[in-house]
Amino acid sequence: MHVTMTGKQMPKKWARTFFCSMLIASFAVNTFAQTTGKLRMLVDPGDSYEFIVDRQFRMQQREVELTTGPHHFSFWAPERVVVDTTLTVVEGRTTSIVLYLPYARSYLVYQRDLQSYERSMKMYRLLPAMVTGGSLLYTVLSYSKVKKAHNQLDADQKSYDDARSPRKIAVLKTQTIPAHKEDFEKAQTRYGIAAGVTLLCAGTTVYLFHRSNKVTRPAYNDQEKIRFDGLSWMPGPNGGTWAGGLTWNLTR
Repeated sequence: MHVTMTGKQMPKKWARTFFCSMLIASFAVNTFAQTTGKLRMLVDPGDSYEFIVDRQFRMQQREVELTTGPHHFSFWAPERVVVDTTLTVVEGRTTSIVLYLPYARSYLVYQRDLQSYERSMKMYRLLPAMVTGGSLLYTVLSYSKVKKAHNQLDADQKSYDDARSPRKIAVLKTQTIPAHKEDFEKAQTRYGIAAGVTLLCAGTTVYLFHRSNKVTRPAYNDQEKIRFDGLSWMPGPNGGTWAGGLTWNLTR
């Protein structure tokens, strides 16, 4: 800036005041002359992501208006990696940003461990329970056959007692009753084996259930969320608050 004085020279005190006023005015003009633009976020996942602008302001919205120029962004969503990037705001324009947040490696490891845990639970609980249930059903059916064979013998005995024909009595005594007695004995044998197997399966199931209680279910600790939370400014209707994140596993 060049200033030319004519006539009487300006006193030094007034000169300093004049130059300071000019500098303040120039700064104010530059401040109020700042232009803005908008960024529209198209982020996957689109319903749970958050972002921090310029490492200070934490937001959760689809569109943000900022001063023109580059701005630092940190994007995060549950179970996803924190993605750091620089986005440039163009004056008077709305720029669409398309971004995919990949799954965190720790979450993929957790999913693998969870699937392994669920498979082991099937081996420890579901499969033994199904075997025990099938054995119990077979035992019930075996008992019904024993009861049916016993009732048949009672009917044979009554027919034998009521029979008047020597031939009928002979057939009952030498063929019918012995055959039905053999069926009854076989039914009793099958029932005894089925009952024993059912007891064994039930005992094994109880033991495996007890043992499975000692297997710890995998828990997911979102380290990316802890890194994202940090300490950031949360804007609000009354100004905002400082927010920090802390995770504590109460199951340990």
